[in-house]
Amino acid sequence: MSAISWAIVGPVLLLMVGALVLYLWLVGRAILAMLRSGVSGVLLTFAFLALVPLPVLVVMGIAVLFIWHFHREDILTRAAGTP
Repeated sequence: MSAISWAIVGPVLLLMVGALVLYLWLVGRAILAMLRSGVSGVLLTFAFLALVPLPVLVVMGIAVLFIWHFHREDILTRAAGTP
């Protein structure tokens, strides 16, 4: 019985840890890009809060990543001078 449960729990646990590491890496990259571009302090505050690996904050962090993706496109469009 123990071998069966580890055969199922092991890969699932490994997948969850891998997903958490990927999430933290993406949020870290987004925070560095936000600091470089001088983004609003509110977005930075929520991004820093998203580094805490609690389920509610991870969902918020995914939302922050989506917001940053579109905000960054806006910043790049304005810098290029196209409407």
